[in-house]
Formats: sequence, C-alpha cells, structure tokens
Amino acid sequence: MHRRALMAGALAWPWRSGAWSLPGQSTLDVVFDDGSVPTMYRDGQGTGALGLYPALVGAALAGMSPPARLRAQPFKRVLAELMAGTAVAGAVIRTPEREQRCLFSQPYFIERLSVFSLRGRVPPFRRLPDLNGRRVGVIRGWSYGAGFDQPRARGDFICEDVASDALNFEKLVRQRLDYVVATELGGRLHLQRVSTGDSPVIEGEQSVAATPIHLAVLQTAPGAAEFLAHFDQHVVRLVNDGTAASLMARELERAARLMS
Repeated sequence: MHRRALMAGALAWPWRSGAWSLPGQSTLDVVFDDGSVPTMYRDGQGTGALGLYPALVGAALAGMSPPARLRAQPFKRVLAELMAGTAVAGAVIRTPEREQRCLFSQPYFIERLSVFSLRGRVPPFRRLPDLNGRRVGVIRGWSYGAGFDQPRARGDFICEDVASDALNFEKLVRQRLDYVVATELGGRLHLQRVSTGDSPVIEGEQSVAATPIHLAVLQTAPGAAEFLAHFDQHVVRLVNDGTAASLMARELERAARLMS
C-alpha cells in the first residue's frame, strides 16, 4: 500500500453533511472500470462497483451525505462521464491529456503492471522491446504509462483492445495474442484460472510499469480541490489505522472465490 507522510491535523477533517456533489447532480457518482478483477469490476447484479479500488474509495468517502454512489462501466464511459462533469473517476492514472482538464487526488495505490504469455510460444517478457512486432492484449481506453503508451503510438507493437482482462487471457490461451498486459494482482488470478498442463501461462520476469492510481475530477467543478484534499486526508487515516490493509485482504479473498 502506498504510504505518505501525515500532515498535522490530518485526522481532524470529517466529511461535512452534504459535503460535495457535482453541479446539477443530487448524488456523487464515482465510476470505475467494470472488467479488472480484483481491482475494480461490476458486481454482477447491476452497475454497482466491487473490488479493491471501490472498497478503498468507498471507505474514504464514508459519511458523506448524501452518500457517494459507486458504479462500474466500460472504461471509455468512465472517461466520458469524467470529462462531461457528471461523475468522478474513481481509479485513473495521470496523463498529459487528462491533466489539461482534470484535478487529481494524491495516489491511493500503486498498481504494478505485468506481462503474461504462454510458456514456449514467445520469450518471457523482460523488457519493453520484447513486445516489438508482437500482438499485445490491453483493456480498451486504458493508459499504461508513458513508457508503454509512446512505443504503442509509434506502432512498435500491435495492441488489441478488449473490455476485460478475462477476454484477453482467453485470447492468449487460444494463441490469438502473444502477450497480455494486466495488473499484477488481476493477472495472477487469471493465470491460475486459465493455465493448463498443455498451455501454461507465465508472468514476465519484470513489470512493465508501476502506475499511481488517483481519484479524478473535472477542473471546472466548484470546490473540487477542497473535495480532493478531504479525500486525501481520509485515505491517510485508512492506511494508518490498518483499514486499508484489511480491505485489500477482503477484496482479494472475494475475487479469488469469484474466479475459483
């Protein structure tokens, strides 16, 4: 869990009644990607969000009145709602394009991204040039950090975009992809699910990136900076009192049951 130094008085910032909402919205909608178990995914019963990131964000926003509503949907729609000012994005990385229009919380998690492949089909991933000329599975709309996004834009490798990690791993075992980029936590769960004796999936020897995860709000939303400052203070409390670690353990166990 990413830790930061506590500022004096950090724990004395309770959410106020009616703390904050976006213009024209009666509730605060916080939206997450719906296909990245165990970090963020749809609950299966509707549009509610489950996973490590919704759990952490929900705990940090607990006590708001009216309460925040956590939703999951395809990532391109997450970005569309963020840019339209109708929702807060619950888990994004900072990119130059997003920084032009959005404000961000401090990172509340550091997400390690791993590269997975079939043993014996291609060399295990060690460094980014290993992907050159290969077909690489990614999630539609995601940024994987400048180190990955720039060679992708140059066409050094061919990215195939899908809606979820599960679809990428299915394509991998069918040999329709050479590599899959996934979160370390999620990729290891899928590795256990899809590997067989004939086609074992392996994790690369090095991570492709370590990306800080943020809450994001449109810059033009009144009071956005104060809202994010309050959120940061509450994340610090969750880390220091052990709640964040407990939530992480709970969500990893829930995801493991879901995929067993």
